[in-house]
Amino acid sequence: MRGPLQISVAYPKPEQLLTVRDSNFIFGTVGTGGAALRINGVAVPVWPNGAFMGWLPVPPDSAPRYELLASNGAERARLVLPVKIPPASDTTHREKLLGDTLQPVPSPDTLTPVAGNVYVTLGAPGSTVDDTDRVTIARPGPGNGQEYKWFLFPGTVVKITGAMKASGDDFVRVQLDSSQDAWVLRTELQAQNISTTPTGGFIGDSAAPLRRIGAVRIEPGPNWVDVVIPMTGPPPPYLVEETDRTISLLLYGVAGAPVVSMMAEPIDPYFNSISSSTPEESRVRYTINLNRAPYGYLALWQNGALTFRVRRPPRIADAVSPLRGLTITVDPGHPPAGATGPTGLYEGDAVLQVGLKVRDLLTQRGVSVVMTRITPEPVDLGLRAIISRRANANAFVSIHLNAFPDGVNPFVNNGSLTLYFWPHSIPLGVATQAALLAELGLRDNGTKFQNLAVARGTWMPSILTEGAFVIMPDQEAALRTPTYQEAYAAAIVRGLEAYFASMAQKP
Repeated sequence: MRGPLQISVAYPKPEQLLTVRDSNFIFGTVGTGGAALRINGVAVPVWPNGAFMGWLPVPPDSAPRYELLASNGAERARLVLPVKIPPASDTTHREKLLGDTLQPVPSPDTLTPVAGNVYVTLGAPGSTVDDTDRVTIARPGPGNGQEYKWFLFPGTVVKITGAMKASGDDFVRVQLDSSQDAWVLRTELQAQNISTTPTGGFIGDSAAPLRRIGAVRIEPGPNWVDVVIPMTGPPPPYLVEETDRTISLLLYGVAGAPVVSMMAEPIDPYFNSISSSTPEESRVRYTINLNRAPYGYLALWQNGALTFRVRRPPRIADAVSPLRGLTITVDPGHPPAGATGPTGLYEGDAVLQVGLKVRDLLTQRGVSVVMTRITPEPVDLGLRAIISRRANANAFVSIHLNAFPDGVNPFVNNGSLTLYFWPHSIPLGVATQAALLAELGLRDNGTKFQNLAVARGTWMPSILTEGAFVIMPDQEAALRTPTYQEAYAAAIVRGLEAYFASMAQKP
């Protein structure tokens, strides 16, 4: 590309606070290919479209700025970009300093105990007990970075034992039963449980809920098998875990004999059997044994019973055309948010073009395609998986482009990546990652777990693809072309075909 020499930095922004002190990247455009660029005296490569990417030492505290000098023949351009440098870590061993008088300062992460028996109801305002799409997420500990482990129904009653501010949010500690603590956001408590007094606090029942389970029924449906657990009282806390051919459902705070009423013959070749156990007092575990890997499931609370719906995989009659007759959700990621490349290519715009090409390829193969968006308008992050479940889709693919946080060298770490949340999504992720590598030819960054809202739906295999890095100049340039967009789209379709073809001629 040839144009006037003009420096524009896409990242970092002026006066932006960097999060590292050693080395970091800086990228943008000089407006024309063939120019030479030096940043803080270091030569930085410029691509034919004028984009640049530099990996440089972070400027010193004494001169917190990047000075960019570009030249193209007789033309010259200069830009000074001020940034903010994070403070150095305080490594002083203060307990060893003589003469200091240290006053204890309360930590924002200090636990405030809640005394007595205070039982509260989970479910933010607007939630109802039978709302399948609205759950309270409980974690083993407070703050960001904790595992999202329990997904609890609105109306679940738990004992609250403490409160703490962590990662800028207010968390409360609750007991799922007498020996299992978990943490939820304070905003997940119903309004009647939060005191309006100046000192705050919590209001709740003093007696524990009585949940007594009845005999479990197995009820086959046209495309699933329901495990129905009748129960008195409010919905219980529960945990779902998967292995290669089992799904475990653990109930907390329940009483009663875990009797399972099984039919004499197997219900279908997919659902093999179910067993029960009591690993601890007030807990019951149901283990669902399958003849193949789990495909999807859904927990429901309806008519005084917990219904655990086990989805059977679709019957694929033809391995040559394995997608025909299926419903697949295509989710072009963003907006809101999203990354931007050196010359201003916005992730949300690029993946929309890829998503529309995926739609066309799938339609040609006889697929009913559900698009979460077909325009640049934003779609709420929480709605995307809900759209897919309500469409009863057979798979969900969210399309993205990657970027790095501060301190990661983009020259040695870029590549293609596929992400999942639930184990039953791994086979689709592996198949799609292999297709991405074949079509795009980038480094293999793997198929990995990540806590992603769009991939947390349980009813179908759900994955998120990071096919390329929009912040890398060569990949951003390629992503502007229909050819590369088509290659990304073809990889997604090939991954879906390989995954569903593996089910052909299997019950």
